[in-house]
Formats: sequence, C-alpha cells, structure tokens
Amino acid sequence: MHKLITLSSALLATAAVRAQSPNVIFILADDLGYGDISAFNPESKIPTPNIDNLTQDGITFTDAHSSSALSTPSRYSILTGRYPWRTKLKEGVLDGYSPAMITPDRRTIAQMFSENGYNTACIGKWHLGWDWGYPQNAKNKKDVDFSLPIKNGPTDRGFDYFYGIPSSLDIAPYVYVENNKVTALPDHIIEPQKGLGLMHGGVAGAGFDPQDCLPNIIRHSIDYIDKQRNSKKPFFLYLPITAPHTPVLPSDKYKGKTTIGAYGDFVVMIDDMVQQIVETLKKNNQLDNTIIIFTSDNGCAPYIGVKEMEKQGHFPSYIYRGYKTDIYEGGHRIPLIVSWKGKFSNKISNSLVSLTDFYATFAQMVNHKLKTEEAVDSYSMWPILSKEGTSTRKDLIYESGKGYLSLRTPQLKLVFNGGSGGWGYPNKPADLAQLPPMQLFDLEKDPSEKENIIHDKRYKQEVKEKGWTPQGEYYDRLTGIFGKASDCIACGKCQKICPQNLPIIEDLKKVAEYFGK
Repeated sequence: MHKLITLSSALLATAAVRAQSPNVIFILADDLGYGDISAFNPESKIPTPNIDNLTQDGITFTDAHSSSALSTPSRYSILTGRYPWRTKLKEGVLDGYSPAMITPDRRTIAQMFSENGYNTACIGKWHLGWDWGYPQNAKNKKDVDFSLPIKNGPTDRGFDYFYGIPSSLDIAPYVYVENNKVTALPDHIIEPQKGLGLMHGGVAGAGFDPQDCLPNIIRHSIDYIDKQRNSKKPFFLYLPITAPHTPVLPSDKYKGKTTIGAYGDFVVMIDDMVQQIVETLKKNNQLDNTIIIFTSDNGCAPYIGVKEMEKQGHFPSYIYRGYKTDIYEGGHRIPLIVSWKGKFSNKISNSLVSLTDFYATFAQMVNHKLKTEEAVDSYSMWPILSKEGTSTRKDLIYESGKGYLSLRTPQLKLVFNGGSGGWGYPNKPADLAQLPPMQLFDLEKDPSEKENIIHDKRYKQEVKEKGWTPQGEYYDRLTGIFGKASDCIACGKCQKICPQNLPIIEDLKKVAEYFGK
C-alpha cells in the first residue's frame, strides 16, 4: 500500500511539473555579432526575419554579455553559472582532444533541470573537453582509440542525450559523437584550408562532411523536439550550433541571399533554422509551452571578412569597439532574445545581464534552491521575465581571449590592463608601452569606448565614491571573488614577468606557511 501511495505521489508530481514548467530551447550561435541581427542593428545588411519575430513574444536584451570573448569559457559559464577565470583555463580555448573542463563535482544547469523533472539534451558543438579512450601504447593525446567510449562528456554532466562534435567545426577530430560513442570511426584526413573555409586539418570520421554539419545538427534537433511531444516531462534542449563560425559553409539554398557574401548567407541559414524549430513546435502544439532563447557565445570574428563587410555598410559589432577575443564591447556584448509565446510581449530590457545568469534564472523558475557552491556567479533574470522586478546584478566581470579582466557597472567599465587583450588594436608591446596600464570607459556617454578616462580628474571622485579604493566596499567584493594576495601561491604569472626575477612563488609559500601556523 505504501509503495502504491509513493508511486501515485511521484506520478502526480511529474504531472504537476509538466503542467507548470515550460520547455526550454537554448540556441547558442557561434561567433555571431551583436550587429548581425536586424532586431539589434536596424542598418544590418543581413535579413533575419525569423529571429526578429522572436522579439514579438519576447524580451530583447540590449546590454547582455558572454562571460568571455571566446567560445570555451563562455560555454563553461552558461552550463555552470560560474565565471571562467575560476578554472585552470586562464586564456584561450580547448581543442578537440582536451580533457574535460567541467569537473565531476561541479554541478551543471542540465543536472539542475534533470533533478526538477526535465528531459535534457545537448545537440551541437560541445567544446568543453571530455576524456577520450586511449590504447595502452598511446604516446600523445591524438593517439585516440575512437572505438572506446568517451568519459566525462555531456551525458556525465547532466544531459540525458548528446549528439554533436567535440569542438569547433574547424578543429579536429572531425567526428560525430552520440551519447558517449563515435558514430563512425575515422577513415580519412581533412587537409588544412585557409580563408572563410578555414579548417586546421586532421582525422575525420567515415562520411563526415563539414558542409552537412549544421544541417545535420538541425535535423537531430527537430527529431528530438518531435520525440518529446508525447513525453509527460518538459524538456531542456541546449542547442550550441556551429555557425557562423569558420568554416563558413552556407548550403546552396542560401548562397546569394545577401549582398555581403558567404558570411551573411550563413547567418540567413541560421535564421531559417530558427523558423524550422518554431514551425516544429507549432505543429506539435508545443510552442505555447516553450521558452526559446537565442544568443551568441561571443562577438563576431574579425577574420571572416569584416573589413569588406563594413565597406558595404554592415557592421557585425554595430557601434561597439572590437571583435571576438577583445575586452572591448564587440568581443562580448551579444544579441539576446528570450521568447515565450503568450507569456512575454515585445519588450526591450536595458538591464545589465550575462549568459552566466541563466542557471539562477531557471532555478528560480522551477523553484530549485541553489546549493552551496552552485552557480555562484549567476543572478536570476526571472524577475525581469516574469515582470515582477529586476535582476539583483549590480556589476559584471568578463574576460578577453588573453585573460584580461574587465569590471562593469551599469555606467562604467574598468579594464585591469591596457590594450585589447585579444587580436584587436592595441595588442603589441610597443603600442601598449605608450598607453596607460588600465582603462576606464563611461559607457553611457561613450558606448564605443573611444576615450580612456582613467586619468580624468572628473571621474576620480566618482570612482572614490563607488568604493574602487583599497578601503572601499568594492575592494572587499573583489577580494571575495578573486581572493586576496595572500591566497595567491601557485599561479606563477607574476613571477614569469617579474623584471627582477624575484622568487615570488617561494616567498608566498613561506608567508602562507607562517600564517598557517
């Protein structure tokens, strides 16, 4: 009798979850600029009517940011609700053979959804590392035995289902993985290519065609949505697509759809993908109970023909300075639309938000109480989405490709280094030597970051009032996030660049030992 009551209670609980909790589809474009979407850039030369239509039943965020100007760290933040500088990856990205970045003890948004009655899936580009299987005689990380199952991948981090590729489409190995097994063993080599068709080259699975990668991801996504229509549980679909990242490979259907070349055509292909997903939801009577998020992992890459597009009047970063990898706004300010038909209306939010915030947002939506060390850098946007208030986020930290850190308030942006911290100007030592070692921008007056006001006397009092001094509240918050100097022992960056070649690490160890006693 007790077992029957327990079973009945479980079934009722599942039904309640289904009735109250919407499906969530998180579409993450790869290297899509803020200015590539006409809803954000009225002068865009790329028609994106289907993405724009999401705004009619959605909230458009104009001050949304990825946690980094690069792919891997941004994705880490989305899935964990944590800033990427908390990890061992202090700059750059992982490759296709890198071990798992998300440790087994680190909770993910997929686990949170799963524990709250959701089916979960990741379809597309992972780029967070996993542990390949190796033969006993393996000599380096590329000596993979592709017949062995992978470990510490998506299905070990909260996803019920995974289909996709290990890394970016231009990075080997070029194989599809379903759950924890390669779908086809490598049988050929893809040679390196340059330009818009950039491929670094390496082993590829039987039948792997880069041209078909995005269409294949779309097909699997639609198939997954179709399979969920009869489920008694809601679903969370994390959909990190491979476009418009290089190689830029629009299908024949989309070639010539824009006046600015293949990159623009590739974005049109993404727009059509959004339409296919929406139409599938409509067909299955799922649309009214599905939240659709559309965004990007960082800004547009400068090497996809940006200069030529700008000559034609298309600005992928819109009015903002810089591109992918840069600490400037063009590196990490991204388009963000959160759409829910019948629940949201055409609204624009100027609130300062981060992709890191979706973990806490959906935790609040499903009434999940965050555990200790869970999503520590995530601030819920649910008050904005539910029209009941605003986010409690007052500031934001993001990083450049080289690991430069920047601190934002709604008005001011403080960069703790000189230069771009990425591929953009200024980044050469000779240029940096002529510039102040830090940067301060008033984004309300200067959204394009043209004037560094770090030495402007007009702002000294304002900075002091905001507590950006060693004795101020802001310092206390920073040390709470980054740690105090006494916490720093093993990084080694300071010792490597010390002009006096001081044994900093050894001295710090002695200090730590002394105070430990």
